[in-house]
Amino acid sequence: MTIRSKTAARGFTLVELMITLAIAAILMGVAAPSFNDMLQNNRISTQANQFIAAMNLARSEAIKRGVNIDVTATSPSGTNEWGSGWSVAVNGGATLKVFPAFQGSSVMDSVNDIDTFQYQPTGRANQTDTYRLCDGRSGETGREISLSTTGRVSVSDYNC
Repeated sequence: MTIRSKTAARGFTLVELMITLAIAAILMGVAAPSFNDMLQNNRISTQANQFIAAMNLARSEAIKRGVNIDVTATSPSGTNEWGSGWSVAVNGGATLKVFPAFQGSSVMDSVNDIDTFQYQPTGRANQTDTYRLCDGRSGETGREISLSTTGRVSVSDYNC
């Protein structure tokens, strides 16, 4: 049988705990900026995907219903035609879905300053355009969404 002495160490000393907390605080300070960038990158990707989803909805509804479907910016303004939201509607008829404005500082500009486009029953778009989505950061943080006359949508990175 072993007898433990009363001086045997159990647990952490206060100094060890303070050193551990200091190291954790330094690591959190280094990780916080990259975590913030990750959140902003995810936000801008989600916003681009939301616009692409609206385009795909409009195209599929035009083909399914055999009518023209409009995609219209809610409150177009200057270099932010699409950042205030948009809607998908039957041409001259019912609204199918309304998409809300972007959260945060994101803006989406139409290169050709177009605030409405249309999908035809064949699935083709009535015009081509490129939409540039940026948030408040500079550098390669934006997305460029291109619409071809065939109705196909493509997305790529864009330097804001």
